[in-house]
Amino acid sequence: MKLTWTLLIVVTIDLNSNIALRFTNIKCKSFHPEFSTFEKCNLRVIGRGIIGVNIYVKLWQLPVNNVSVNAAIFKKANGYRPFLYNMSADFCHYMAHRKKYPLLSIFHGLLLKESNINHTCPYDHDIIVKDSVLDVSKLKNLPLPRGEYRFDVKVGAYNDWKAELKAYLDIGDDL
Repeated sequence: MKLTWTLLIVVTIDLNSNIALRFTNIKCKSFHPEFSTFEKCNLRVIGRGIIGVNIYVKLWQLPVNNVSVNAAIFKKANGYRPFLYNMSADFCHYMAHRKKYPLLSIFHGLLLKESNINHTCPYDHDIIVKDSVLDVSKLKNLPLPRGEYRFDVKVGAYNDWKAELKAYLDIGDDL
């Protein structure tokens, strides 16, 4: 058991020293178009080797004051397989108490820093993420070996899943 933790720590330290991240694809799906629709969901090349995520979600039933999220990581190995993390939380409670949800804070830092949802509920406006770029330092606390990953985020409101976002990325040496 002690050897396993030692190897995990060594691999994590090694990963954080010389790692590169890159978005490869993003897919957005609305389960209830009468509640919300994705007007924009794409990747855009901002500069050489810099890829940003752009998302625009039109909310049709405002205000929204009951939001749940489920965040999961999948690693590619003969298809995408669950990898280490899968958690659900009340997003409104998370926004008021961010330190209680460390994994959700990592997802938030990855995708939502450059967005307009950096406040507590209610949400009475459309959701906009503009040119969100991955930063290696945002994943420094996760033990992720090099490879291809999929980050899934399901968003629900009023105890019903409303939308799903799948962000694909590569973690490697020099991409």
